[in-house]
Amino acid sequence: MTRRALLPALLVFAAARLAAQTGGAIAGHVRDAVSNQPLEHVLVTVDSGPRGAVTDASGAYRIREVRSGWHRVRASQIGYQPAARDSALVQAGATVTVDFALQPQAVAVPPVTVQARPDVVLDPLATATTQRISGAELRRLPVSSVDEGIALSAGSVGASYRGGRLGEQAFILDGLGMKNQLDASTGPLGVRLPPDLLEEATLVTNGFSARYGQALSGLINVVTKDGGDRWRGRAAYETDRPAPDGWDYGLDRAVAEADGPLGRGIRLLAVLDATGRLDADPVNAPAPLEARDPRSGRPWILPHNSGETYDAAGKLTVPIGSRETLRFFALRSLEQRLLYDPAFKYDDQFAPGVRVTGTLASAHWQHVAGPRVARPLLLDLRAGYFAREFLRGTLADPVQYRFGAFTGRSIHIAGEGIARARDTVAARAPIPGLASPDLAANTPWGVPAFFLSDGSRGEVAWNRFRDLRAQLDADIGLGPSADLYFGGAVVEQRVQTFERVVGFLPVGDTVPPAVASDFSPRSAAAYTESQLRWSDLGVTLGLRYDQFDPRARIQGGRLGPRRSLSPRFAVSTVVRGATFVASWGRFSQAPDFQYLVDAAFDDTSRTGRFRRGNPDLGFEEAWQYEFSVRDRPSPETSLRVNVYVKRLDGLIASVPLGVDPDSAVFGNADFGSVKGAELIFERELRDWWGVRAAYTLQSATATATNAYQLLRRIRIDTLTGDTINPARVEFPLDYDRRHSLTVIHRRHAAGPAQQRAAPVPVDRGPTAATTAQAVRPRRRDLLRRAERAQPPEHRRCATGYRGADDRRRHTPGDGAARVYGTPGADPVRVAALPRLGGPRPGRLCRRGGRAAAAVPRGGSRLRAAPVRIRAAAPGAAGDRSCVLSRAVFPP
Repeated sequence: MTRRALLPALLVFAAARLAAQTGGAIAGHVRDAVSNQPLEHVLVTVDSGPRGAVTDASGAYRIREVRSGWHRVRASQIGYQPAARDSALVQAGATVTVDFALQPQAVAVPPVTVQARPDVVLDPLATATTQRISGAELRRLPVSSVDEGIALSAGSVGASYRGGRLGEQAFILDGLGMKNQLDASTGPLGVRLPPDLLEEATLVTNGFSARYGQALSGLINVVTKDGGDRWRGRAAYETDRPAPDGWDYGLDRAVAEADGPLGRGIRLLAVLDATGRLDADPVNAPAPLEARDPRSGRPWILPHNSGETYDAAGKLTVPIGSRETLRFFALRSLEQRLLYDPAFKYDDQFAPGVRVTGTLASAHWQHVAGPRVARPLLLDLRAGYFAREFLRGTLADPVQYRFGAFTGRSIHIAGEGIARARDTVAARAPIPGLASPDLAANTPWGVPAFFLSDGSRGEVAWNRFRDLRAQLDADIGLGPSADLYFGGAVVEQRVQTFERVVGFLPVGDTVPPAVASDFSPRSAAAYTESQLRWSDLGVTLGLRYDQFDPRARIQGGRLGPRRSLSPRFAVSTVVRGATFVASWGRFSQAPDFQYLVDAAFDDTSRTGRFRRGNPDLGFEEAWQYEFSVRDRPSPETSLRVNVYVKRLDGLIASVPLGVDPDSAVFGNADFGSVKGAELIFERELRDWWGVRAAYTLQSATATATNAYQLLRRIRIDTLTGDTINPARVEFPLDYDRRHSLTVIHRRHAAGPAQQRAAPVPVDRGPTAATTAQAVRPRRRDLLRRAERAQPPEHRRCATGYRGADDRRRHTPGDGAARVYGTPGADPVRVAALPRLGGPRPGRLCRRGGRAAAAVPRGGSRLRAAPVRIRAAAPGAAGDRSCVLSRAVFPP
């Protein structure tokens, strides 16, 4: 591998934020609260840890690569009173703005309410078209996987995004790119991420970072959460068995999750998810009219279509000193299904089955610079191992259900031992366990006709794909609003395949021999990306270099590597309060490795034809243009309009070699175009309800829907005998859904009467932090700090020390912090009262139209103290923030 192949030309520009990362950024300005002048050399830290930054002469700061989730930001400077802001929600690829106004000395200040949440709608630096879903939202939606949640996004048709083919998307897990490069266009990824492990998932359909490749139509960026600082867990069971006919698909799902500390800062997160469905792939078909039809009893369930999945995942976070962190992640998935075959409609026990197993393991080392470094350097070194095994064929043993669709054991396929050994010699004889099918007599007509029985199709298909990769990402800070990102990846892969058809007969003139392959492709990539910002104008430039080498040999010698260079550009600005973004980019991906070998092994189109593999295939390419406008008609609503044009070229298709339709070879011959517009309206979950509506108008055309369809069928003129090559004409594709409307309505079951004024939506985590006037503790109370987690059960409802247990301890001068404008805020708890002595925090309780919370005892001198308020139960929803103020109660 030459240096020229690995190192692209680097562009050096000022940079800010990249899309599709594991974390975001926190930025803002710090000023003097009295003079309103910017403050220099103010230390701003995150979660009281080593991550932070120092303000420059303009008072600006920027903290890079902050993990997604809720964080606490603190600003401190000698001669000024420190200030803290809780509930800073950081999202991947987004920047949250947190500004501070520091008091020149430690005196009481008026109440201040801060809500630090990123606004990716109006952020002019958020150039990518993203649609996010958090882990909490995913658990509340009627879906059981990340894929099902992503499918609710605008422009999605199943696993097709913005008119792209299946397999034209990439999957990013905690910053590590991964893809089933073997048969992404026809097979599943092989691993599934349990929703309880998810921090957030984002679908990026345009303008995604040059850091990521191997995608033409979409990027699914998934960020997993770390273990918590205290042990907690969840167990749940989900079913649709009580549902009426037509709604019961035999679903059973069990989930168990636990996370917490192991000591010395090490945190663990573990999840187990098991799902069974009697109808794993429901279809919308009318009820049969024939009483002897297998679907007549339960027409809403397709027979011999059950499936079960098992997913187990764990994550270990290990801090190394104050500047480095290690994260280890492991995921194991198993899916096995029975496949419905219309030919065996009346004897479905002979229909095929499939088993897919996947293993993913990764390690992530992260180094961060100190907060006072002028040009901070962030390094992320990741290593990943991904393995997937696919097996399909006739079931060797009947399936025995133990509970619902759960069998409790792995299904076995006839001939799987020969397939795993890739023994083409033994496969020349009939495969043991396979029998020749006969016409079915168990039909409404009572005579053998049309359908098959007493045998199978005789197919045994097996493949294994392994991927070992190393990835390095670097971020050099050039200022509060300037960064330079660059990095690269090297990937070693191995592909093993086997396929035998008509296995109940020996290999002969009419029966093709088994086909097996074993080769080791190698891929490499490098990128650089930058962004320059002037006020509300942002310009993004990126350049990515990709190459892949099939390392295959043909008669002319060994094939060399394929190379691709992909520039990307975006400009964004603010026009009359709305954000306008224009982007353009070139995207490329290597072809599925299944097209490099003969006899493609997962022909889901059921054409019955076999294609000749082509090891000389090149990159598939796409050019995409997009214009988008984002606006907020009101503080709680947002409106996004995206118009895009995408040109596809070099897609894999079956190129005929002659007039025989079965004689074809895979080639980079297909092309197409996608044009569309998206309208997304969202009302955030406030005042107990929220709604999200997405409408897509789209046209997707090409010369072939998938690689198995013939690009053109060559014909012979019956009169002249001339060869006719039809013109290459684009036509609507199978996944061209001209109009699509998705509406998601969310509300709290408690209704508006109980939720009209709770302090924060429960799906947003903690509320914003508040700086409140409280009392200074007396010397004798300094030892009675608020470190203990919760008050005793009999003291949790004490309000202003009016409870029976606290009444005798109440003395003049005691104080309480009252939360105004939050009636019915019972599920909200004061979780921490830093630097204050006295009794432990109490639960907020109703008092007329307001709520109050106990505050520790102390003298009459006042001082400011941050108070965190945390949602502790469903139903704590609303828009109004909490403002704490002093309230002295009489003895």
